[in-house]
Amino acid sequence: MNELKEQLKSIIQKQVNFSKLNYHIEIKIDQPVNSDQFPNQDFSFKRIVILCVEEEFITFRKINQEIGEIVKEIEKINSTYFVTFIFEKCDVKFWNEDINLDWHIRFKESNININIQDIELDEIYLLTKNFNNCTFENLSLLSNVKTLHIDLNFNDIKLLQFAITKIANNGVNKISIGNTNIGQATIIDNIFKSDFIIYSSQIDSIEVRDVDFEALAEFRTVVFKNKFDFEEISYKGLVLFDKCLFNTKAEFKYITFEKFTSFRGSVFNNGLNLDFTSCDNEINFFGISGLDKTESKKHTSQETYRIIKNNFEKIGNKIEANKYHSLELESKRRDLEKNKWVNMGDYIVFKLHHISSNHSTNWVLALLWIILVGFLTTIFLHLNAAKELFINPFKAFDYLFKYIYIGNMDDELKHNSLVFLFNKVSLGYLYYQFLTAVRKDTRK
Repeated sequence: MNELKEQLKSIIQKQVNFSKLNYHIEIKIDQPVNSDQFPNQDFSFKRIVILCVEEEFITFRKINQEIGEIVKEIEKINSTYFVTFIFEKCDVKFWNEDINLDWHIRFKESNININIQDIELDEIYLLTKNFNNCTFENLSLLSNVKTLHIDLNFNDIKLLQFAITKIANNGVNKISIGNTNIGQATIIDNIFKSDFIIYSSQIDSIEVRDVDFEALAEFRTVVFKNKFDFEEISYKGLVLFDKCLFNTKAEFKYITFEKFTSFRGSVFNNGLNLDFTSCDNEINFFGISGLDKTESKKHTSQETYRIIKNNFEKIGNKIEANKYHSLELESKRRDLEKNKWVNMGDYIVFKLHHISSNHSTNWVLALLWIILVGFLTTIFLHLNAAKELFINPFKAFDYLFKYIYIGNMDDELKHNSLVFLFNKVSLGYLYYQFLTAVRKDTRK
């Protein structure tokens, strides 16, 4: 092994830039667990690890090229070893340069700074095989790249920016980021003709504005913490916000959904705004939750509840449709209360509708009011009915059931015009509320 190490050092010394680094060579031979069962076979895995720690790179282009040359030379002297270059806890800058790292390169726990601006590049490949548990202090693509392929997992991104770019659909272009903590994401004035995917991640703040997503746009199992602002966006492909957690108000302003859209299983803890959206197809809201919480109600409009209700009605889900119908009316009530002195008539009618049957959604409440009207009518016409309730309860209940029957026209009732008017108007209104609520309930 010492001889092999000397050969490796000799190869590295031929490279002008890499030879200046503080590197360490390790030669490892790993044996599989059951290798003793095959004594005449060699199943060992041989590795050459060249480790660089705490180095700083203003540019990495020349180092990348030299690593390719080193690997070729190593394969000439011994092709049985798998070669890996590990850069651990390093600071690396990629400024206005193509990025296509040799597949033998691994950045581990390093700080990465990428800034592309005012230049058109040929290619950028950011792949999980090259970056492991790294922190991208800055990942900013502010100009066009002909080939852009991002497939990153298990890293941190403090600043993610896409601006003034057009990502073509060439079969290679793709953006996929998973299992990542993203501090601030800003996506402005872009056209994505290829897939854009973020999944199983956490985003502190995100702003997307003036963007066309022409392929898949997917945010799946993402936690949005402090800011979520989507504005002036055209979704021409499939849109998925499934199983997301919105701890901030989800703002969708001037959004066009042209194809299928899904918020399936998402949780909205601080409200949702869909007032300025248009949808050519149904939106899947199945399994969403949180919009009936107090904080969400403060930040969710009547129109948003109506949109959700209508989408449930289109697929025949009456249970959820009734739930969001109730929330829609509750939102309207809050709006009326803000200006109740201006719209006093509307406010009174709406308030009665709410008190009597919760807007025709609670038939039990309407029934209780019907019984109360019968009881009050009995008291008005027979002052001793309360006493008879204890002496002769059957007679008291006979009065009660007689006066909750809307068709009752006995002389006692007709001779008391005010009580008659109160009884018939109240019962007429409450019967309507009761029947409407029962109909809605049975439709469930």
